[in-house]
Amino acid sequence: MNLKLLQNKYNLSDLELFTQNISDYKISFVANKLKQAESVHTTGQAIRLVQNKKIGFAANYGLNNISLEEMLTQALEVSRFSPEINIKFPASKEKKEAKKQISTEIEEIISSCKTKGELIIETILNNTITMGNCSPLIDISFDITDILEGLENSNDLSYSHSNKIYSFSMNIRETLENDFIEIFTAAVDDSLPNYSFYADELLWFYKLSKKHAKVKTGTCPVLFTSKASKELLSIVEVALNGKQVNQKSSPWHNKLGEKVLSKSITLKQEPSFGYMARSIDDEGNIVQPLTLLNKGVLENFYYDLLSANKTTQCNSTGNGFKPSLATQPEPSLLNMTVESGKKTLNEIIKNIKYGLLVDQTMGGLSANISGDISVNVDLGFLIENGEIIGRVKDTMISGNIYNALNNVIELSNTPRWYWSNIYSSDMLLDGFMITSK
Repeated sequence: MNLKLLQNKYNLSDLELFTQNISDYKISFVANKLKQAESVHTTGQAIRLVQNKKIGFAANYGLNNISLEEMLTQALEVSRFSPEINIKFPASKEKKEAKKQISTEIEEIISSCKTKGELIIETILNNTITMGNCSPLIDISFDITDILEGLENSNDLSYSHSNKIYSFSMNIRETLENDFIEIFTAAVDDSLPNYSFYADELLWFYKLSKKHAKVKTGTCPVLFTSKASKELLSIVEVALNGKQVNQKSSPWHNKLGEKVLSKSITLKQEPSFGYMARSIDDEGNIVQPLTLLNKGVLENFYYDLLSANKTTQCNSTGNGFKPSLATQPEPSLLNMTVESGKKTLNEIIKNIKYGLLVDQTMGGLSANISGDISVNVDLGFLIENGEIIGRVKDTMISGNIYNALNNVIELSNTPRWYWSNIYSSDMLLDGFMITSK
């Protein structure tokens, strides 16, 4: 149905229709054996409208046969309880969205993943058979997700976006009489990852884990792998969110132009880079290239339409993205890239006299926006005189993330994605307290 006709019929200032089709294919290996290969397909649509300066929203998944006019009625009911806003949905401009061409047949990809999974398990078992009295258990998951999304509004804007995302996770676990080892790794990209690289990484950590070491209680440099460092940077991402800035809950809400982190930290949003690359957000605005922090100096926050409306300083930066079909867009970075350093992870390790390497924490580095953390180390290693001595147990790290990111010693030159929109490097930081039993 023509959106302009509906707009006029219901006396709306603005109306938009968002459509989504997702096909997800998953191949799972559990405890060294192929468990299942399954596919899930979902489809749905959502509408958002503005009437009398109030916003309304409704969503419908494909199984429910609800017309657009029924959804409009639901959205109008929601708008009655919404606060007044003053936003305008973007008008049609020269916003051409290039669809990614997908040539490989899904059956061929699934077959390849099954073969690769079997080969990875065989390789790991062959490399660990002489290292203990029992064989480790290996779980692997391959996910291939096809996404097709479209947006049109009553201001003649119309675009579509398609993408294919490959995600991969693997963990190895071993239960011994007085010990338990579980190590995981993951990757996400717009092409098939180099699975053997991640298997080698897992084996490296597994072999290092067989020997124990005790770290001293006190302060020392902490080397966060790129997997762990993204957890630190996720708090920074929240602090840069325009919604948090408007609410003054961000510690940086009044610090534009000031140095807030180490000069080693440069953070950017790069719309054309990475597996999530796209030019337009879920509200129809162009995703802006942003330098968020430049050598530690705060240069930009990111906004969607609603958060930008609440400040007189800027417009939307094209960062209105929907967490799911059933939710409205909210401020979110398309990606956040870290300008990398000059040394490899191994080179950084060789220069550490005494320190702690952290790859996994229990429950992740969960912290509130203040940046204060206190977490148990799930997978960590003592470093002494440039060598990894062994795996630490019963160890906790505590401190403040912002303080630590003001004390950067080194960044590696090998940033990576780990199931995240953050492209992060390994980070050697000062400023954390280590507690060990």
